[in-house]
Amino acid sequence: MTTYQFWNGLKTIGGNIVEIRTAKARVLCDFGLTVGGQIPAKQEGISETETLIQSGSLPAIEGLYDTTDFKTLSLTSSEDSNLETAVFVSHLHLDHMGGLRQLPEETKVYLSREAYILYNELVHIGEDLPVSCELIPFDFGNSIEVGDITVLPKHSDHDTVGCSAFFIETPTLKMIHSGDFRLSGDHPERVLQWAKEANNWGADVLLIEGTSFSFKPEKEAEEKTARKSLNEQTLVNELEDMITMNTEDLFIYNPYIRNVERMKKIDEIIRQHGRTMVWESSYAHILHTFYPDAKWTLLEETLEDKAEVPAYAEKAVTLKELSDQPGKYVLQNSYKNVHYLEQFEQSCYLHSNGEPLGEFDPGYAQLQDYLAALNITFISLGASGHATKENLLKVAKRANAGVTIPWHTFNPELFYEALKGEGLNTFVPEYQKEYQH
Repeated sequence: MTTYQFWNGLKTIGGNIVEIRTAKARVLCDFGLTVGGQIPAKQEGISETETLIQSGSLPAIEGLYDTTDFKTLSLTSSEDSNLETAVFVSHLHLDHMGGLRQLPEETKVYLSREAYILYNELVHIGEDLPVSCELIPFDFGNSIEVGDITVLPKHSDHDTVGCSAFFIETPTLKMIHSGDFRLSGDHPERVLQWAKEANNWGADVLLIEGTSFSFKPEKEAEEKTARKSLNEQTLVNELEDMITMNTEDLFIYNPYIRNVERMKKIDEIIRQHGRTMVWESSYAHILHTFYPDAKWTLLEETLEDKAEVPAYAEKAVTLKELSDQPGKYVLQNSYKNVHYLEQFEQSCYLHSNGEPLGEFDPGYAQLQDYLAALNITFISLGASGHATKENLLKVAKRANAGVTIPWHTFNPELFYEALKGEGLNTFVPEYQKEYQH
């Protein structure tokens, strides 16, 4: 017999954690923190792990954590568990991997090779924190055995490199963890392929993200009106229109550092239109990691040693050069360096899913207020990493699992009704309940 249990993510965007367990082993898929959730302040004398569990930011799972130093919670420690355990991370967004730092060093955590490389480089440049658990990269198409559970990762498409869907098989269950996905990105064929394979495989259960079902229709209409673009291609089209129509002002671009493919594409587009894309050194380092043969223009003020420009740099330019010739450049600017913008006038700020990530983050409104005070025009130029409602249903129908379970949404009931309307067998699961198969 196999059981599966939902520990988090049933009525939130992100923070998804599901456990699949047999008598011999267990697999957990994703181990993140909920988007918009406030991380509690560490209490004196209590470990960060215990604080996160107490607050509900992480679930109280027996035999998963090192509980040696816990003061108030009574949980079986990882060293006392006889279950072979592994965690699988679908992609490198914090709402899917932000809890990894709380896992003990003996815990095996699997992620794609691209995601593994990205994570290590993010730690290297100080954009993420190191973990104690054992990170193990996998290649797509190669199965991983965890006791009597087999996990086969499939390449998917989201707005970060190396994203995965997982085909999980036990002696009595075939389950698919979709991870986050979309059909509006650069690789829709990957998603459609694993959905087709799911149908041929005869999946018993499909756990499918439902971000697009989170909002009421009127709220969704407001957001669509406010957005400049809805997918990766229209984002590029919008940018091209802007820089073609405005040849004099400086454009400031704020991308998400984990969306490497978009950053590379934007650099190419800027070059094609006769401007130079100027990158902060940390962002250029990530680009170099994945595109080692390319050259990048760096912002001199972000170099640790201005006398030693990296070999992958085409050149380095200063803020003064940008100010003197604004129509010649596009400046990538991270939120931590927003103060650089104080010396610019008549600028356009393009927020492209960079940090602060959205309205749920107080910093988002603060950023807009700051730019308004500088008379810098704020433009939202993002593209969602999540499938539309129509495409979620399309993938669910193509996979045609025995039961399709909605989660990763504020409104699973709405998604449930839509799935039911398509003739799919579905239900809305509950916490604190083990489902048997």
